[in-house]
Amino acid sequence: MKKLMSLCLLALILLLTGCSEKIPSVNTISVDKKGVVTYTVIEEFGKDFYDAEGLRADIEKEIGDYNRNFGSDPLTLKSLEVEDGSAVMQMQFTEARYYEDYYKAYSGGTLFVGTVKEAMDAGYELAGEFMAADGALTDISQLSGAESLKALITSEALTIQVPGDIQCVSPSGSVEITGKKEAVVSEEALQACIIYK
Repeated sequence: MKKLMSLCLLALILLLTGCSEKIPSVNTISVDKKGVVTYTVIEEFGKDFYDAEGLRADIEKEIGDYNRNFGSDPLTLKSLEVEDGSAVMQMQFTEARYYEDYYKAYSGGTLFVGTVKEAMDAGYELAGEFMAADGALTDISQLSGAESLKALITSEALTIQVPGDIQCVSPSGSVEITGKKEAVVSEEALQACIIYK
């Protein structure tokens, strides 16, 4: 009986740890299949300036103030961890437009997530050569089902994680594909673009 309980407990631990979501170790925007944006921010945490509870209270107040502008809560605090002199915060936005609206006051940053056609209709310039995942130059129009592919456009330097395989990125040299579903924007740009399935 003890052995059966131990095996059940071990299976439960493995199940729970296998299902946990890994928090990025650098500033990251992650987009899921439904378009939900999770923004992970990692900052040095000076205890002289804040304590962990004070920081959480300030962030929750700011989120509450922002959400009062809407009939729903487009922004939530997913997690906040403070340890070893760093604060790791994850904020979740129900859509990219709320991320852009919220951060416009801080950084003037851009974030668009939609189809290639929606991006072009919104005025984003997607003509010209892009860097394909294999390193070759390509034109978006040459990709299969080009208008229905997804586009993530940002002006911020950070890591980007998308739910589909990356097809190509802006050729400016500021965007590097680092995995099938991950790219790094190494410097702020007018328009860093990631095209994915």
